[in-house]
Amino acid sequence: MVFLLSGCNRSVSQVKITESDIKGVMDAVESATVNRDIDGVIRHLAPFVVITLTMQTPEGPGSVQFSRDDYRAELEKTYAQAVQYEYRRENTAISIRDDGKVATVETDIRERIVLRDREMKTITHEKAVLETIDGKLLVTVLDGFVRPDR
Repeated sequence: MVFLLSGCNRSVSQVKITESDIKGVMDAVESATVNRDIDGVIRHLAPFVVITLTMQTPEGPGSVQFSRDDYRAELEKTYAQAVQYEYRRENTAISIRDDGKVATVETDIRERIVLRDREMKTITHEKAVLETIDGKLLVTVLDGFVRPDR
């Protein structure tokens, strides 16, 4: 399961996005994710966000696409079943377009989740696009490449 970016602490409608903005977003998402705060994760996804997860399977890679509402439902289902959950972010790279209105963040997320009687460990390489929309920094595209973490 992928749980990435959310929120910004200030309005960025006419201000260029900064690395500090992005780090604030990432910290807010991490906190919301660890605390299983679905609204804290979802509120900073654009209404039209496109989330694509590609997973390694024994048959090869498989992809699934989520809308914001689909993603919320998936989080609700996962959190309801989770007995334990751990989340750690690594190898983060931030790039901001010259006009300061769009940023791209790539990061690796290590997750460990225990769902009743089954433990899953994954590493997800995430690439998120954040844009200033109606004065808020929101995720508009999120691509995750999930693989087992041995």
